[in-house]
Amino acid sequence: MAAAKKKTRKELLKEPDEFLTLSSRALNWFAQHKKEINGAVLGVLALAVLVSGYVFYVNQQEAKAASLLAQALDKLDRLGAGKPTPKTVQDVSEDFRRVFNDYGSRSNGSIARLIYANLCYQAGDYQQAADLYKASLPRFADQPLVHFQILKSLGYTYEALKEPATAVAYFEQAQAAGDKSLQDDVLFLLGDLYARMGQKEKSVDAFKRILSDHPESVYASLVRKKVNG
Repeated sequence: MAAAKKKTRKELLKEPDEFLTLSSRALNWFAQHKKEINGAVLGVLALAVLVSGYVFYVNQQEAKAASLLAQALDKLDRLGAGKPTPKTVQDVSEDFRRVFNDYGSRSNGSIARLIYANLCYQAGDYQQAADLYKASLPRFADQPLVHFQILKSLGYTYEALKEPATAVAYFEQAQAAGDKSLQDDVLFLLGDLYARMGQKEKSVDAFKRILSDHPESVYASLVRKKVNG
């Protein structure tokens, strides 16, 4: 049997941009399910799709990964809207794992891992979510905004695992890595966790930083009560 003719970059660029189509579909899925998706995790997923949007289909592996991810998202939609249940996650596990296990070095493999991490988080499988988020960190090391959001998601996940010290460690990394304009949320989370851990001075310092660095923050009025109360 004759080998399939390899398409040139020029030919690929003439075809419909499947990658952008997939990106749009994935973003639409996020929008439809945003009420069920943790805010920080939603940021990770949306950013991951947008960041990968500039990647052209220059090889068959990326195209295959995109096709498999689209199939996984279709199956997830067919299983119904709403917060993912453990059964939902189990039913789509093989589909998403195939993408990120077989194509983990590709953009769509990275996106699939993040989507599946979020599904695990929403279904209450926090340890699995933590493992997947940690595996995602090196894939987005050169993309600061996505990296920042993954660190925040790890903080949320370890908080859910009732490991406050580990949650604090990830939130502190997020604070150090993220843009200053995005840090009021992290500072509030840190202040709350410090307080629960009995570290009152650190808690007050975190809250005061919100007032000094982010006076227009949505947390400002609540923080003033905590600091002055």
